[in-house]
Amino acid sequence: MRALIIWCFLLPIASFGQVSMEEFLESAFESIQIRQIDQQKGFLESGSYKMAPIRGLEFRTESNQLDPQRQDFALRISPANPWEINRNNAYFEKYQEVIDLGQIRQIKKLIQLRYDLIIDWVYLQDRKSLKDEEIKTIRLLIEILEAQRNSSFFDPENYAELKIDLIEKQAELQDLMLEEDVLMQRIVSFLPDAQSKNLDWNLDDLVSIERISNWIETHKAQIESEEVTYHRKLVELSKAEWELEKSNLNIGFLQAQYQQFRLAQDRKPWNIGLGIRLPIFNPNKGKMAEKKLDIFEAEGNLTQVQNEHVAEVELVKSKLVGLCENYFSIQNQLEDLDLISIEKNLNTLSSNNPAVNLRFQRNLLKSKNILARHQRDIYAAFIEYLSLTDALQQRPIVNYLGSDWITN
Repeated sequence: MRALIIWCFLLPIASFGQVSMEEFLESAFESIQIRQIDQQKGFLESGSYKMAPIRGLEFRTESNQLDPQRQDFALRISPANPWEINRNNAYFEKYQEVIDLGQIRQIKKLIQLRYDLIIDWVYLQDRKSLKDEEIKTIRLLIEILEAQRNSSFFDPENYAELKIDLIEKQAELQDLMLEEDVLMQRIVSFLPDAQSKNLDWNLDDLVSIERISNWIETHKAQIESEEVTYHRKLVELSKAEWELEKSNLNIGFLQAQYQQFRLAQDRKPWNIGLGIRLPIFNPNKGKMAEKKLDIFEAEGNLTQVQNEHVAEVELVKSKLVGLCENYFSIQNQLEDLDLISIEKNLNTLSSNNPAVNLRFQRNLLKSKNILARHQRDIYAAFIEYLSLTDALQQRPIVNYLGSDWITN
């Protein structure tokens, strides 16, 4: 009984806690995709791809003149092509480099996806808060109008519209809660521990828009991205594959033959034979042509990525700068509003009708929703820029949405 009571007290402590953004981002390195790539790397590091020095071993026998007493035996060894061995090793070394870079690309995608989920979660909480505030405002307006039913301030048409608005806004809040459930399921699919913990991610935990704006104005991207390096390695891999196909030739054989009947002739029964294949014509022309086409395609992709990357970085940077400028413009316009004076004037003009000020507050919520959407777009563009400049996948991992990573 005593143990049961202790267990009941400890269960909430064990089941609930906080999932930090850093913990969620770190889960990218434990994903199934990364483990699969680790398996590939482990297999290649074992050297299982290395060719044996002997291409083939063949035992032969033949009846000399159909005489069962004159049966010949031979052992033929076909050595591996040394050029093929070297080029096979070179090909898989390039393949390992491509896998390493591919793993980095995959990690970056997984981390960016987690950042997007964090941004969506924070934005959703902000929308829920604003929606709840709007519902409370509508309810207050309805209560005021009901109290004014017998006065000249009562507007039956406005009262009916508010009733309908309340139903709509409550339905929209329910939709947001359903959206939150779906988003939570996606987060749990990446980090199962989040199922029994709280997600206390909110706007106050994120780096400010002002600091992002100051940072992006001075940041310079590196000359060559890892995406370009990855496609450059693909070109090298295609060339190594072409060289491997070119060297896929049988260079000949070495044969030892035993002829027993020569013993009766007082002669040595052993013969040694050597065959060398002259590579006048390469039988792999068709496959070599396919690999050559692969080289052309890889080179074309490399050129395209090189041209697009610089333009894309500048495009996202310009987009981020523009979003920040729009955000500050809206923020400054709202700050320039003298809310106290406006409320006083409204009270005077409306003969101190409290419903007028509440309608004004409700209209201000529309501007807050616009600001919230701009914030979401800024954070998304910020993460996209960091992804393009190869910052996300660095170890140890940095929470770029955190409020303390930018020093300026």
